[in-house]
Amino acid sequence: MLTIELLEKLKTSEWDELKRFVQFRFPRIRIDIFATLKILEKASSKKLSRKEIHKALYPNTPFNDKVIRYLLTDINKVVFEFYGFKQLSKQPQKQQSLLLQELSERKCSSAFEKTYNQELNRAEKLGHVDADALHYRYELHSLKAKEELGLGKRSSDIFEESSLFLDLYFVAKKLQISAEKINLNFILKKEWNDPFLKTILKQIDNGLFTDNPYINLYRLIIQSLTEPENELVFKKLKSEVPRLIGRVSESELSDFYQYLLNYCIRRINAGRLTFQDELLAVYQSALEHGGLLNNGNISQWDFKNVVTIALRTGNVDYARDFIHGNKQLLPSSQRTNALAYNLANLHFSEKNYRAAISQLQKVDLDDVFYRLDARSILLKSYYELDDSDALFYHATAFRSMLNRNRKISDQQRKLYLNLIKHTLSLSRAAGNSVKLNAIREQISKNPNVADLSWIETKIFALTGKN
Repeated sequence: MLTIELLEKLKTSEWDELKRFVQFRFPRIRIDIFATLKILEKASSKKLSRKEIHKALYPNTPFNDKVIRYLLTDINKVVFEFYGFKQLSKQPQKQQSLLLQELSERKCSSAFEKTYNQELNRAEKLGHVDADALHYRYELHSLKAKEELGLGKRSSDIFEESSLFLDLYFVAKKLQISAEKINLNFILKKEWNDPFLKTILKQIDNGLFTDNPYINLYRLIIQSLTEPENELVFKKLKSEVPRLIGRVSESELSDFYQYLLNYCIRRINAGRLTFQDELLAVYQSALEHGGLLNNGNISQWDFKNVVTIALRTGNVDYARDFIHGNKQLLPSSQRTNALAYNLANLHFSEKNYRAAISQLQKVDLDDVFYRLDARSILLKSYYELDDSDALFYHATAFRSMLNRNRKISDQQRKLYLNLIKHTLSLSRAAGNSVKLNAIREQISKNPNVADLSWIETKIFALTGKN
């Protein structure tokens, strides 16, 4: 039932706010709508049927489905308006834009001029350069241009300013969406051709919009996505992102850091292990500048990734300090599982393999990605303990899970199957130099292995050769 879906999303504190809004917005609203809202509020922990609602409203009247349907439709309209109001209250710039439009239509010229100048000054002081800021500047100048036309003014350059900010907004938004789509295509494996984007990129490369840091940043992002071998682009991008701190929203700053992180991960998966240090550096920068926070929390995936890359680069002390220093930033619903897994990973890196195995027993393996990494730690722990029976038994179960689970991408499946194959080969090689050289040769030709650095470390330990 649509009504239930809408109302169950309300926080406890919002019910009174909703009722006040309804009284203000619809002063003559039917009494039965208020009565229904009270019934649904009391029953918020369970979903009432239409018959149950009818019985609560009209206990001595036969059930009439049509009456309840119409009533619920009216409630839906009320809640939709309330949600629209809530969203508008979060966007002061949109409120001011609508206010200016109303002042203009009412011919309140003095009030319009004062409000316009205040908003323009405020926007300039904020110094935001993202697409939303560019669009707002366009809206302000466009409303001003319309106001001047209404007053018969023809000589102002406000029309040129309005046109310029519209161009900037369009180009910025086009680049933003294009970067998201190109990035998504790494997952979907779908060819995408956009001739107009090519035209825009050519104009930027020829010097257009060179003074706009936001547009130039997205140009670098797109270049990093389409020219991954050009690692100088990554260096430029990494140095430019911190310069926009405070000039873009927190969510978009997080997006910028995610592009940097994804680039490093793709280079690592391509065998460029030096990017493990780069990956850790990007995570540290993101942590310093709030680029990993979402509503004051760090997701369990970012938490796991920071610990994993710190351990893989030998920064065990940093990983330990990070786990204990930031665990309270994990969402409470994820904290127990995340701590159990990451402590197991830490124990493994400290060569405390039995403690790692014991800790993994506390991890809920319902999530496929925890399941993959937890099984990887188990596989490596059994290898390190030289427990052949447990190693081969676990490898068989791990391989079977990878081949059965359709939620695992082909790329992930390949990475983990190669980890299993090479780990078993190392165990069987038993120091045989011919077999070890064969494993090294296979990895050289195909470096797509989960935790490649661990495999290479084991080969070096057995042969003394990189």
